[in-house]
Amino acid sequence: MHERQKWIAYWWERSALSEQQAPAALRLAGIPPSRQEWRLWIDRLLLWLGVAALLAGLIFFVAANWSGMGRFFKFALAELAVLISLVAYVFCARFRYGNAALLAASLAVGALLALIGQTYQTGADTFELFIVWALLIFPWVLMARLPALWVLWLIILHMAYVFYVTTFEALWGFSLRNERALVVVVLFDSCALIAWEWFAAQGRAWMHGRWVPRLLALTTGVVVTVLAIYLILDHRNTNGWTSLLYILVLAGMYVGYRYKIPDIFMLAGGALSIIIVTTIGLGKVLFDSRSGDVGSYFLLSVFSMLATAGAAWWLRHITHELKSEASEENREEVSP
Repeated sequence: MHERQKWIAYWWERSALSEQQAPAALRLAGIPPSRQEWRLWIDRLLLWLGVAALLAGLIFFVAANWSGMGRFFKFALAELAVLISLVAYVFCARFRYGNAALLAASLAVGALLALIGQTYQTGADTFELFIVWALLIFPWVLMARLPALWVLWLIILHMAYVFYVTTFEALWGFSLRNERALVVVVLFDSCALIAWEWFAAQGRAWMHGRWVPRLLALTTGVVVTVLAIYLILDHRNTNGWTSLLYILVLAGMYVGYRYKIPDIFMLAGGALSIIIVTTIGLGKVLFDSRSGDVGSYFLLSVFSMLATAGAAWWLRHITHELKSEASEENREEVSP
C-alpha cells in the first residue's frame, strides 16, 4: 500500500490527477481499505484474541482448582493443551490459523515447564526454566516465520537473563542496578535489530512489518538512555565508555534510519532520548551550582520547550526531504 500511496502522491504533484479523479484513484489503490480488508483484519484480531482468551482460561482454571486437582490431571491438562495446539497447526498449516495454533503451543510449553518445576521442586533456578523453554520452541520459531512468535522468543530470553542476573548478582557483583548488565541488553537488542533489518532487506516478505524492529529499537533506546542517565547522575560509580555506547547507538540509528531505511518513528525516538538526557544533564549542572532555586526550574522549562520545538522542526524537515527523495525516485522510474 505504501508504494501505491507514493504513486498517487507523485501523480498528484504532477497534476496528472484532478480533484474529481483523486477519490476514484484512492479507491482503486485500496485507500482506505475495502470491506474485505476490514473483514480480514477483524478476523485476524478475533483469532488472536480467541487464542489469548483460551490460554488465559486454561491458566486461571488451573490456578483456581490447584488444590483440588491431582498431579496427573494437571500434567494431562497441560500436555493436552500442547497436543491440541500442535494438531491444530498440522491441519491448519496452509491457513493463517496455523501460526496462531503454534503460538498457543509455544505458550503451553512454558506453562508445562512451570508446572513441572512447581510440582517436583527440582531445585533448578528460574532462569534455567526460561532457557529450556526458549530451546524447546526455537525450531517452531524458525518454522513458523511469525513475527509475534519471534517476539515471544526474545521476551523469554530477556526474562532468562533477568533471572540469571538476579540469581548471581551476589556472586558476581553483577546486578540490574549495575550498568554492565544493561550494556548486555543494549548489545543483544542492537544485534537483534540489525539482524532483523538485514534479513528483511533480503526480501523476506513476512519480516516487512515495522512493529518488530520498532519494538527492538524502543527497548534498545530506553535502556541506553537509562545508561546515559546513570552516567550523568552518578558518574563516579559508572564507566565513561557508556557515553561512547550511547553516542554509537544514536549515530547508528540516525545513519540507518535516515539514509538506509528511512523511518521517522526511529528518528523521533532518538530525538526524544537526546532531549531527556540533555535536560537531565542541564538540571544536574544547575542544581549542583545553584542549589535548585526557582531560576533553575525556569531555565529547565525553557530549555525543554526549545528542545522539543527544535526536534519537531527537524523531524518536519526530514519528512519533507524524504518526500522529495521519494518523488525523485518515482520520477526516475516513470521516465524512459
